Amino acid sequence: MLNKFKSHSLRTHLLTLYVLLALISGILIPVVSAWLSVNGFHEYQLQRRQTNFDALAESLTDLYAEDLRWDKKRVSDVLRPAPQWMGMTIKLNDFNNQNIFTLSPIASFNHGRRHNNNAQPVRASKPEVLNIELKFNNKLIGILNIEHRAPSARFEQAFANYMLKRMLIGAAIMIIAACGLGFLVAGSLSRPVVNALKLTKQISKGDYNLNNFKVHETGIIEMDDLTRGVEDLSRALASQEKFRQRLMTDIAHELKTPLTASRTQLEAIADGVFPATPERLELCLTELDRLANLIQSVESLTRLEGDNLNIKLNKINLSEFLNQTLISFEPLFNKANIKLTRDITQNIFADIDAENFRHVIDNLLSNALRYTQAGGFVETRLFKLNNKIIIEVEDTGAGISEQDLPHIFDRFYRADESRAKVTGGRGVGLAIARASVEAHGGKISAKSTYGKGSCFRVEL
Repeated sequence: MLNKFKSHSLRTHLLTLYVLLALISGILIPVVSAWLSVNGFHEYQLQRRQTNFDALAESLTDLYAEDLRWDKKRVSDVLRPAPQWMGMTIKLNDFNNQNIFTLSPIASFNHGRRHNNNAQPVRASKPEVLNIELKFNNKLIGILNIEHRAPSARFEQAFANYMLKRMLIGAAIMIIAACGLGFLVAGSLSRPVVNALKLTKQISKGDYNLNNFKVHETGIIEMDDLTRGVEDLSRALASQEKFRQRLMTDIAHELKTPLTASRTQLEAIADGVFPATPERLELCLTELDRLANLIQSVESLTRLEGDNLNIKLNKINLSEFLNQTLISFEPLFNKANIKLTRDITQNIFADIDAENFRHVIDNLLSNALRYTQAGGFVETRLFKLNNKIIIEVEDTGAGISEQDLPHIFDRFYRADESRAKVTGGRGVGLAIARASVEAHGGKISAKSTYGKGSCFRVEL
């Protein structure tokens, strides 16, 4: 269906709309104004003529009341030719319908010519007859018969033409100004949309580089939000693409290392280079265990982040749960000469999956142990704050840089590649911890100062 209509740019549509609005307002408004002016003035003429008729009837009634009879001479003085009676035939009949006096249109017209040599003949129109009964003391004394035509509209028509001409000139100026303004406005409105379109096409081709993309602020909230939204989308996709590439590299590297080591040993044994001693076979088993642990970590992370995670919540004493976990870690910390302290509020209960949540605490304590040097300390805290249960694990370890801190919960992200290889970190522990905490309806965050230590917080 869309192919049946010819497509145009947004700028063309906006400019066309501006021009159409200018044409409609520039032509329709003057025409309507002129029409209303002519009709209004014509209505005023009719009302003024009716007022003259009523005043004439009242004057004739007063004249009759003075002598209680019709005096033709005095009637002729009242009905003398005057501009307001131009083009009319006015007859005064008595109560027996006998004519007393008649004012013909010729006389009134000639009178008009004597006073105005520039008068033009009135254009003929269908005459109208008006009969006004004259009464005195509720008694019929006469009938005023007026044959007149509709008031001439030549003066108001001339005025209307004059106004219409001026309005059309103003409309033409307004249309030209509107076209120029519309061209500028349409350009400013369409520019961010066009830029966003170019950027989306660039993104669709896998190019997330924003160096050649210039932001044009329009001052229009929706347009600026659109531009910033596309920019944010490009940056997010660029970050995801970079993370994906790094993830694939890390997975390939992590899988390749134990496989290569095991294969080398087994090939050497098979070729008779090395004897199949228990030590060499133990080395192969160690590498295979490392490979199995890596696969299990990825599988656990995928299960935790998937839709099929089944969390079995039970109300447990979280204070006792943490104390027992810390007791199991104490020998490891003592062996590493790291002081393990605790500040745990007693009898705090929570609905958690104990087995699943144990992975969270184990990861936090293992990381603190792994990256804290001998002589340092690690403190675990449990308390309530604003109806939330807070668990904090703070250490005096190496800390995390500001650049790496936002990514530490990403899969296979390791802030220090060389140190991670020494400590054995695979970069999935914190990702698993985050997935588990979020499955419990909570959130996990971290604060760190590079070189001074880190503090991980879990909120439930």
